[in-house]
Amino acid sequence: MALRLFELLPRHPVVTVASVMKLVETTKPTAGGATERLVAAGVLVETKRPRGSLLGAAVD
Repeated sequence: MALRLFELLPRHPVVTVASVMKLVETTKPTAGGATERLVAAGVLVETKRPRGSLLGAAVD
């Protein structure tokens, strides 16, 4: 699942768990796990918001 999300990031560089659920047609736990793996790998950067986290593709 993380690989599928990774492949979509060039067209969707800013995502939330909810948007990942729609993009890859999966459940909330699976989408959350995929985003967590990409954050851990340094591919996504997490920004906390009052209504949830916003995740953006990391830029070198």
